[in-house]
Amino acid sequence: MATKKSPSKKMASKKAVKKGVKRVATKKPAVKKPTAKAAAKPVAKKAAAKKPAAKSNAKSSKATAVKKVQIETFDQPLETLSQLQPITYALMRWAKSLGFQDSIEIDPDGNGAQWELTVESSNSKIEYQCFFNTFEESGLITMSIYYLDHEIPAKNLSKAKDLILQSNLNCFVGQFQLANEDKFLRYYSAVDLEDIEAIDPRLIGNMFHAGNQFMGGFIDQFIKIAIKAK
Repeated sequence: MATKKSPSKKMASKKAVKKGVKRVATKKPAVKKPTAKAAAKPVAKKAAAKKPAAKSNAKSSKATAVKKVQIETFDQPLETLSQLQPITYALMRWAKSLGFQDSIEIDPDGNGAQWELTVESSNSKIEYQCFFNTFEESGLITMSIYYLDHEIPAKNLSKAKDLILQSNLNCFVGQFQLANEDKFLRYYSAVDLEDIEAIDPRLIGNMFHAGNQFMGGFIDQFIKIAIKAK
């Protein structure tokens, strides 16, 4: 079962601010005072423009309910968060746009990460377990959505394989698979992001929404034919 981790404080900006710097007075040659006509007019300082509030990059889905499940993480000092690898950083940004805080398990070497979340179907009758994994050295991000409520009976394994084969013909992204020694249904998707430094978090959101849509359109038929059929 996932365990909660206390949210960490948002990393402060690293812009250096010089305070209290003393100026050393230097002697200047005497100059003739300017006449009143030539006196320089003080320049009014312009008010700093207010930065627009950041907007969430992730698409919202009314049909999808995502539970806030946090898992145990490796402690990451605040100063190291800015050094996250590009794919892991994009995943963290997307997770935070959904309201999750510091729920990503980052490898000690920083070259990979995993994030787990529980997803409810549109009618809230079915739950899926979704896992994102990043692999910085190969440039991959993978997503797996599992249906773990029921195992596939051995007698229905052939039906399950045939159904998955036919359904994958309609998956323009990712594919359905049998996982954990052919006992459970999984939807799998991956994207190669190698050599891309500035990754838009919405790409990860698109992966998730496509997979959730395929899973939602397939699960009822799969349960009926591959799990509950006698």
